[in-house]
Amino acid sequence: MPPPIQVIDTKMHGLPGITGTFLVTDEQTALVETGPKSAVENVLAGLRKAAIETLDWIIVTHIHLDHAGAAGTLARHFPAARVAVHERGVRHLVDPSKLWSSASRIYGDDMERLWGGIDPLPEARIVSLADGDKIELGSTTLQAVDTPGHAGHHHAYFEVSSGVAFVGDALGVRLPDVGVIRPATPPPEFDLELAVSSIGRIKELDPTEIYLTHYSSPAAGTNPASPKAVCDEAIEALRTWGTWVEEIRTKTTDLDEVSRLIAERSRIAMGRQVTEDAIERMDQTTSYWMNTSGYMRYFDKKSK
Repeated sequence: MPPPIQVIDTKMHGLPGITGTFLVTDEQTALVETGPKSAVENVLAGLRKAAIETLDWIIVTHIHLDHAGAAGTLARHFPAARVAVHERGVRHLVDPSKLWSSASRIYGDDMERLWGGIDPLPEARIVSLADGDKIELGSTTLQAVDTPGHAGHHHAYFEVSSGVAFVGDALGVRLPDVGVIRPATPPPEFDLELAVSSIGRIKELDPTEIYLTHYSSPAAGTNPASPKAVCDEAIEALRTWGTWVEEIRTKTTDLDEVSRLIAERSRIAMGRQVTEDAIERMDQTTSYWMNTSGYMRYFDKKSK
């Protein structure tokens, strides 16, 4: 039997159904993902609705602001909680200034509105996780699975007894009412081959159910799919976008123009069943420009 899992919608950027956190309850209680600080009141409201008075664990798949931005804030609300993160992410939660500065190069003047800041964490509150490390919640065991590609500091978490997996951004974005995968390939760390390999590793775990931070379980909603099918779809999407970018960049290396052409191809590939509203909501999680920038940087590094 899988542990009790509740999805809390962060309503990131004021939009429902694009970013979730996952409440796992056993002898100990864990929150997987935090959302950004700008949405922390929605997460706290979800925890109150679930009658959660204390958290033992705050667990993040990686340190990007939509996944870990509220970790420090939530840790203040729940002083007994330990915060678990990939070993490469620890220093950025202790001192998030470099993380904030890096994101500012992408989001500019929108930083505060979109993300709301990020509160630092005392290092004593943080548990550094390496590949294979486990968090015991009782009969529920969450095992960290190193899954680089989207970022080098990315873990999926596999519940050993039930086979449920929390995959962060490793598989990309699949909103329930859209039912198709969009890759999540941000600069500066995106690596196509590592991303494909990481999805292969998740597939080899043979998960019974997966939870994507963007958003929830593909077993429900439009075009429901099995975990293995979603893994295959995610790999195909990564490869397809890579082929598009490689082809277009032989004609132009202007990022804005490549991004525009990628958007055109993606919309044609998705078909008319995907509305402009759905595309806009996917853009709030990872935009055409950001994805294209990640691919361009990846191919530039490969060519050197």
